Amino acid sequence: MRTLKTDVAVIGAGTAGLAAYRAAKAAGRSALLIEGGVHGTTCARVGCMPSKLLIAPAEAAHAVERFAAFGLRGDVSVDGDAVMARVRRERDRFVGFVTQGVDALPATDKLVGYAKFADDTTLVVGDVTVKTGATVIATGSTTSYPPAWNALGDRLVTNETVFEWTTLPASVAVFGPGVIGLELGQALHRLGVRIKVFGR
Repeated sequence: MRTLKTDVAVIGAGTAGLAAYRAAKAAGRSALLIEGGVHGTTCARVGCMPSKLLIAPAEAAHAVERFAAFGLRGDVSVDGDAVMARVRRERDRFVGFVTQGVDALPATDKLVGYAKFADDTTLVVGDVTVKTGATVIATGSTTSYPPAWNALGDRLVTNETVFEWTTLPASVAVFGPGVIGLELGQALHRLGVRIKVFGR
C-alpha cells in the first residue's frame, strides 16, 4: 500500500469540497481532494440549482395564471420538452464549472476512490493510506426509499434523476413533503403536471 500525508483531506469534490480545499490551500496547508463518484456536486447536478431552473418557468406560468386578478388577459402554453431541455442544458453548464475547477487542480492534490476511516487521522482509499491532520466530509446526499419500490422500474424517479426527464409527465406522485418534495411538486404543478403529495 502507498501512503500519502496531508494536512487536510477533503472527501467530496463538489462545491463544498472545492471550497474547503481552496480554504486549506489559502491558509498555507497541504490538501488532498478525494472523490469516488462523478465530479460535480449535489447542488449543481441534482439539487438546488436545477430545481431553481425548474421553478423559474413555473413561477412565470403561475404569474400569467393570475393575470385576470389584475384586469389582464393572457394564456400560457407549457412546452415540456423545451422546459426540460433548458433545465438540462443549464444544469450541465453549472456542473461544467465545478468539473473545470477540479480538473485545474494539481494531480498530486487529487485522489480517486471512496474513503474509509481506519482511525481518527487515517483514511484508506483503495490501495492508498492517507495520513491527515484534519478531514472535511463534503459528500452530499443520496435519496433513500424502500427497496420494494425498485419494482416500479423507470417509473421510480428521485430528485437525483428527475432532471434527466426530456419532457414533463402528465402526473407525478411525490413521496416526502420535505423542502425538496414540496419545491419540485409545486413547480411541476404550476407547469401543468397533476400532483399528489404523500407523507407521514
